[in-house]
Amino acid sequence: MPEGQLAISQINDMISNSAAQLTCGPDCQKARYSEELKQKFLDAQANVNAAPAKLDAAAKEYYTYTQGANGYNRYLSGQVSSEAKDLTSSASSTFSSASDKLLALTKTYNELNATYVNSIDLYKKYLIENSVLQGKIDAISTDTVTSDRKSFYEGQGLDNLNNWYILLKWIYIFLIVVYVFGMILAGSNYSFLTKFFILVAFIIYPFVIVFVISLLYEGFLRFLSLFPKNAYTTIV
Repeated sequence: MPEGQLAISQINDMISNSAAQLTCGPDCQKARYSEELKQKFLDAQANVNAAPAKLDAAAKEYYTYTQGANGYNRYLSGQVSSEAKDLTSSASSTFSSASDKLLALTKTYNELNATYVNSIDLYKKYLIENSVLQGKIDAISTDTVTSDRKSFYEGQGLDNLNNWYILLKWIYIFLIVVYVFGMILAGSNYSFLTKFFILVAFIIYPFVIVFVISLLYEGFLRFLSLFPKNAYTTIV
């Protein structure tokens, strides 16, 4: 194209652009440019979606031309085998990971359950000892120095038992929380309703057992009160 015609074409383009800007304001130009960008995005997306089909067509054309139909069939067989191996490997890895997590959760649950049972036994032991010691403190006579010293040591023992009682109470609460999580997360042969009733039994157990032991201890004290406490024989 001669330089004169090129210059005239550029001038015409400038005039057309200026006229377009005059007839299409900023909002119009923004909308028009947005449509252009959207169309580019759709074209790129179409190319991505069409890429697998183009790859298959190119592979078919290449293998059929160079190796015949049998060569193309071997290529397809290799692709299918590779995809099957990848899927099998992925599924095996996922199953192995899930199995390991399940075994770890089961082991943790069993350990926590054993700790919980041992803590309950220890809690019962200290609860009974605490009740017996409290009864001994109530039954102490008001003798002078010996009685005061005895009361001091028994009071000290009671404080220690109370500290143990508080500690075991918090351990008991912690184990109940752990049991709730284990009941939800770990597998078990028991039904959810059975595990729920077990949980309720564990929650009300401390209140019931204290009441029962208190009644038994009061009955025991009443039984002892039927016998003479101290009998002194004085020979004059």
